[in-house]
Amino acid sequence: MNSTSPATAQHATPVSGLLLVGILALVWGCNWPVLKIGVSELPPLTFRAASLPFAGIGLLIVARLSGDSIAIPRALWGRVAMLALFNIAAWNALIVFGVQQMPAGRSAILAFTLPIWSVLFSLVLLHEPLSRRKIIGLVLGISGMAVLLGEDIQQLQRSPAGALFILGAAISWAFGTVLLRRWKPPLPQNTLTGWMLVLGWMPIAVLVPFFDSHPLQTLATMSGTAWFAVLYNIFFAGTLAHWAWFTMARTLPVAVSSLSSLPVPVVGVLSGMVFLGERPGPSEFIALGLVLASLGAVMFAPASKSPPPPAVPD
Repeated sequence: MNSTSPATAQHATPVSGLLLVGILALVWGCNWPVLKIGVSELPPLTFRAASLPFAGIGLLIVARLSGDSIAIPRALWGRVAMLALFNIAAWNALIVFGVQQMPAGRSAILAFTLPIWSVLFSLVLLHEPLSRRKIIGLVLGISGMAVLLGEDIQQLQRSPAGALFILGAAISWAFGTVLLRRWKPPLPQNTLTGWMLVLGWMPIAVLVPFFDSHPLQTLATMSGTAWFAVLYNIFFAGTLAHWAWFTMARTLPVAVSSLSSLPVPVVGVLSGMVFLGERPGPSEFIALGLVLASLGAVMFAPASKSPPPPAVPD
């Protein structure tokens, strides 16, 4: 894993972009049933607190081994902390409460309404134009998610709290992604992501005792299955996938990076069928076709000229 700094190429090639999409689709998609397994045995915040800091430390080690500095200038700490709050803390805290109350596959679909919110935020904060192909890709992708939701509208009505948690997580993540594109902190990618994971873990760790009165005892007595869920979230869903996601978020336009995450809920639904026993249906395959069509429309759209990034104040 090589770090990506703002000084490097500003647009990922189709091949490298597709590679990142593949990593996210497999790792984060398969993580939805893993999350469901983890929060079925551990309190949600305890589960997250056990994985986030180690994923962050892993990325900082990668940054150091790659020859990058892991220091952050004092002037940038405020912005890094704000990015950590929206991209890591709020997303991770809300999502585990939501998936605890809803099926894993359906939670993945609702969480990846991210493109809708990202595009809306980017119109206001980035003034990023929407090409015809991006609009088509957005419509196709959202249509795919709508097909998958289908009969699950009743499930959302039965679990309004879970749905609200997950929608809140999606909105927070989308806002954080747009802030990342707007600010473009001049830091090596692995350094930035590693510190975001560590800083985002801190408010979650503070809240753990309010939701789990004996977190250390809980961790000491958890089963091998729960350990697998924690370790998967450290090394794969944490270190590897966050590196891939934030690399895309910094090197691709918001509409492209957001829509390129759309295969994740498809894999989430399919992996939920495999590992949690959900039965496949025609809606899943229809949605898969729509999502792949949206991905092709956006990933291979002609690159548009974007204004230079705003200067970072001293």
